[in-house]
Amino acid sequence: MSKLWDWMDSFPPGRVPLLLLVLTIASAAAVAARSAATQEPVATIWTFTHLSAQEFERRLPAHPDGDRIKLHNLGRAICDRLSLAIMTDTGLPDLVEIEQSELGRFLRGPMENLPFVDLTDRVRSEGWDSKCVEARFAKYSLNGRIFGIPHDLHPVVLVYQPDRLKELGYKPEDLTTWADWVAAAGTLSQPGQQGAEDWRYGLALSTVECFDFLMLLWQRGGDVFDAQGKVTLDSELAIETLEFYVSLLKADPPLAGSQLSGWSEDFAALSRGQFVALLAPDWMLATMQLDAGSLLSGSVRCMPLPAWEPGGRRTSTSGGAMMGIPRGCPDVERAWELIKFLYLDQDALVERFRELTIVPPLRSAFDDPAFDQESDFFSGQRVGRLLTTLAEQVPPVQGSAYSPEAYALLNAVFADVIKGQVSPRDALTGVARGLREAIERDRLAVEAAGCK
Repeated sequence: MSKLWDWMDSFPPGRVPLLLLVLTIASAAAVAARSAATQEPVATIWTFTHLSAQEFERRLPAHPDGDRIKLHNLGRAICDRLSLAIMTDTGLPDLVEIEQSELGRFLRGPMENLPFVDLTDRVRSEGWDSKCVEARFAKYSLNGRIFGIPHDLHPVVLVYQPDRLKELGYKPEDLTTWADWVAAAGTLSQPGQQGAEDWRYGLALSTVECFDFLMLLWQRGGDVFDAQGKVTLDSELAIETLEFYVSLLKADPPLAGSQLSGWSEDFAALSRGQFVALLAPDWMLATMQLDAGSLLSGSVRCMPLPAWEPGGRRTSTSGGAMMGIPRGCPDVERAWELIKFLYLDQDALVERFRELTIVPPLRSAFDDPAFDQESDFFSGQRVGRLLTTLAEQVPPVQGSAYSPEAYALLNAVFADVIKGQVSPRDALTGVARGLREAIERDRLAVEAAGCK
């Protein structure tokens, strides 16, 4: 220590200046370290669901810039926050994950002014449209241009108890079409007061929301809009499908009963044999295992949906999410690479399936042995392989700037249709009229503003 002190005395300017120099260097180093720790992120991601937030938090440390990528789970507030950021042009994220039914509100006005980056050329030049189940891009497209990368496919199956079905005299291969199920309604259903013990229905369907009906319409090849954005909800196909849906609930005998107050109650009714089968998209299979493990484990299996005609499509879809790049992102190429890291990495998609039973759009992932694993919950069935077999049949659902209005208008009248207060034809004609009026109103407003 004395030698160090003597050496400091030999420093030409003296001991005190040397000490000041050392302190200055140390302070500068501390400031630099603190600045590095608090420097601006290289990218910001917004999501609406804790499931994605948890997955991304696990994966981002493996990204070269992972420690400088900020992730925010905004829940249901995401669309309002995004709308405000777009209007003020401040605080926009580099990537945003949105639920499929909300995207339309951001796809209004001239194409060149839409607040999302057009990803079409990137998708096609890198071959993602052929590497993925291409039909899924329709949800996130407008006028043939792609504005989001799909998170999932969400094929739909029926979950049933094979022992109960056998008791009723049927096997899955006896019930391959909707006509088969309707013909079996007298055996499968035993109408009574739901909530008591003396009732049973072949299926559970919503009587207050439109999405089960849309699931059947999409399976049949119908839609709310066509690929050109024209309203098709009042087509004869759609009207016939809604009439059929009502008949499942109201015919004598009815095939279906009203869903109960929540999924847990429906799962419990399935366990008691009061519902013979439940419509279930892939994500619900994970929910079922989480919420009804003690009730259903080892006693249920999955079968494809009944087809509308022999040899027809055996699945549909329900729900979904996408990731897109808001216009104004300072580094679109970096954001695009980050989308591929989070959404199109095969190993990550397989892991997502293991945890959440979500079937990815990337075809190469289907070759992973994870999809061939037997599920104890589903009585040893290879549910993953069933889902990937159905994946190519998942119907395209056309994206539209007016999808949120369509769902809201249809939900507003849906219960009245089920009650018989409004006919399916009048309901769908009225909703379609309202959508066309909204589209025309906005077209005139854009024209008046001098926009193309």
